[in-house]
Amino acid sequence: MAKWHYDVTAAEPIIRDTRVYSASTAIAIESVMAMQPIGTEEQNGVAMLATPAQLDNIVGVTNEALTAAEALSVVAEGVDKYAKLIINPYAVYLCKYSQAAADDVPLTAADASGKTLTITQVTDHERCWTYITDTGGTTGGYGNLFQIGAVTGTTVVTAATSYDDNLDGNISGDTAIVLIAPYSADVAGGSVDLATNAVDVAGYNADAAAGAAVVLENYITSKTRPMEPLVCAKHSGYNYSSEAPQFYADVMFSETLLGQGGTTCTRIIN
Repeated sequence: MAKWHYDVTAAEPIIRDTRVYSASTAIAIESVMAMQPIGTEEQNGVAMLATPAQLDNIVGVTNEALTAAEALSVVAEGVDKYAKLIINPYAVYLCKYSQAAADDVPLTAADASGKTLTITQVTDHERCWTYITDTGGTTGGYGNLFQIGAVTGTTVVTAATSYDDNLDGNISGDTAIVLIAPYSADVAGGSVDLATNAVDVAGYNADAAAGAAVVLENYITSKTRPMEPLVCAKHSGYNYSSEAPQFYADVMFSETLLGQGGTTCTRIIN
């Protein structure tokens, strides 16, 4: 999910062996780890998988994978399990946007021009991006990508009008992701949620996201396209179905224990 990209202070990755705990599941490399509220004695003083829609009390990101057995600490017996974590408080991680159906928003009306999407979402998403994902069909607007130039209430987003001329018509039943605009959020502290697989990043949907993280930049890449930042004048208003691109974001966590702190960064108090 979260691959080291850079540090805004130009620091190199700081990697520390850190006590971790997982009750029954493996911990993948590049997992976001946090100090969770203490529900049992096992959760005291260990980093656990972060809650996808909160992302508060962040300790760091794993730099190795652990099996379930390798993450099962037993505090009463003094059995501590460790993982290598990148703990830089000002690190920026490259995170992939999920295109899974469960993380998409469905179109509820068609538009023959492809220049508008009728979807349920929250307001103030100008300068975000929309991409119509592959639903397995051969019709509709699959591959359409545009930067949002206008938002009508909570029902319609419209492409930036100077960059909207090469889109396919979309249909009701298409699904789209809404990429989060850099340095913007729906709630205080940021609004980046992990996707339903708890690995990738989810785009905006009908509910305001609440994950305490912010996007610094968005990228597009495919088998035929090197990764490059999304720029309206270059990428908006085209259909990319022949490329089947993937999208990534530079993500910085707002609620790190060792750095920024914030309104919900409280876990060092037991």
